[in-house]
Amino acid sequence: MNQSISRRHALRNIAAGSLSVAPFLRGFAAGPTEASDKLPKRFVFIIRSNGILTNEIQPQGLEDLVTVRANGGWNTKLHEHSLKSRKLSPGMAALDPFKDKLNIFQGLSARMCSGGHNAYFGALGNCKSAGEAPPTGATVDGILAAGLDSPFPHLGFAMEKYGPQVVYPPLSASGPKKALPYYADPVTAYGDMFGSVVDNAKIKAAVKADKKLLDFMSGDVKRFKKNLPQAEQDKLGHYLNGFDALQVRSRKLATMEAELKAAAPELRALYESQVETERLDAHFELAASALIGGLTQVVSIRAEHLEMRLTGLGLGSKTVHHIGHMIEGKNGGGGGGAFGDGKGEYATRAVIMNYHMERIASLARSLQAVPEGNGTMLDNTVIVYMSDHGDRHHSKFYEWPMVTLGNINGAFKAGRYIQVPGYGSSGHRTTAHLYKSLLHAAGMPQDTFGQLDLTLPASISQSGPLTEWMA
Repeated sequence: MNQSISRRHALRNIAAGSLSVAPFLRGFAAGPTEASDKLPKRFVFIIRSNGILTNEIQPQGLEDLVTVRANGGWNTKLHEHSLKSRKLSPGMAALDPFKDKLNIFQGLSARMCSGGHNAYFGALGNCKSAGEAPPTGATVDGILAAGLDSPFPHLGFAMEKYGPQVVYPPLSASGPKKALPYYADPVTAYGDMFGSVVDNAKIKAAVKADKKLLDFMSGDVKRFKKNLPQAEQDKLGHYLNGFDALQVRSRKLATMEAELKAAAPELRALYESQVETERLDAHFELAASALIGGLTQVVSIRAEHLEMRLTGLGLGSKTVHHIGHMIEGKNGGGGGGAFGDGKGEYATRAVIMNYHMERIASLARSLQAVPEGNGTMLDNTVIVYMSDHGDRHHSKFYEWPMVTLGNINGAFKAGRYIQVPGYGSSGHRTTAHLYKSLLHAAGMPQDTFGQLDLTLPASISQSGPLTEWMA
């Protein structure tokens, strides 16, 4: 699509305060021929619970490539197919308009991970992690955030219990013992992101109070630090670094008034809803606004947790945990039976999958509607949809199905189904290969990531990116 836009059109956009202002100006400044290497690269991670079953993302006509494992068989060869002429699985139908930007990955493993109901920091960090243990290193979103310059290096949104809170789910980390925060409350996130420019007295007052408190605490900590032994100074330094980072962010936001006003969504009742699906809708809307407004280039969304009841989808009273157990057996497994509306386990999962895919499609449309360089913001973005626990509720991590949308301006091949050789077979790949591909596309190449799978044969290379995906 030709995205050349006249200066008069640009000024109209600015005057109207449209969402396209901030990224358009960056693309306009870069120029039509050199925009691709100057425009931001964006990464979005959407993490669900209970695993992603291999058959619920399998394109129609390729079902035999995953059903063979039910009989104890394993794929031993690389399978690659174009998605152009294939129908997506029913639960993924919402992404059909984006098939040319879509990739479906099967066969990736992560046996270096551990966990009973999820892999904790291992899901994004390719490492052993359990319970409330702190992270042992940076996760992929944490590394990306550290290498990309934004007012909010990383924005996390989490489905937790309702209330004005910031949480630290065991998912994302910037380094050892440094878990990254997630907003559980959309209103709190809205205030931190757009509070300085919106006409909401309550939010403005909160932002002003936070700034005064931050200035006071930062100075107070610096004064207190001078009187401590060196070892204690080092500990306190971590807190001081956090205060300083918040002040740097505050100064950056102060220079972005026009961009913030253009990108700020309307603060609707949706943001204070206790209906879980509405709250997740608000999180996705905030993620889109943050990306479009240039507030961040890395977003992670925890789409559900095990105690959620998925209020709003009409699936009865069972929790996400119950839904996970329902799939363990042919007739309901440990969770047992159908929901109140008569939906059984596979139909239930299809409803959830479809809801997630509709949210991803909405995010993709929002980014695609914004001109940037010679294309749109979506052309410079990749969205990763994955679970926190491989291919099922109690996964052994032999498989970790994933879906991606976007190719970061041609860094990746797209519109394809990729099934790597099964675990232990020549040419097998792990999730670390996929994460290293993301780092490569961001200009941060590294040969290793996380921990190696020491149970794989030495003949299987665990170095470098997922070459089958790289353009």
